[in-house]
Amino acid sequence: MHGAQVQITVGTLLLDLVASVFLGLGLIAAASPLALYWWIHGDYDRYIWIISGPFPFSHFGGGPFQAAMGIGLLALAALLLGIGVALKWLVVRRQDAEIVL
Repeated sequence: MHGAQVQITVGTLLLDLVASVFLGLGLIAAASPLALYWWIHGDYDRYIWIISGPFPFSHFGGGPFQAAMGIGLLALAALLLGIGVALKWLVVRRQDAEIVL
């Protein structure tokens, strides 16, 4: 008996690409709250410049707005990562179904 061969279709490749994009965007969104906090509080002059700007920048100095922004970004990250994992699961399921013995 020979080893199993996997036939990968264009649809499977596209689904895998879309899943990878969702996972990548989810990882970026997960790191965004830390990057945003560093950008706002990294330098005092930049902090003053940011909070003296128009809405929503004028609210970046307050804790509740930053907390809401961070929670929103983490929720977006969870959603994107969930979609990416679900699509990757579908790719694996499709490949398992397409194994030719």
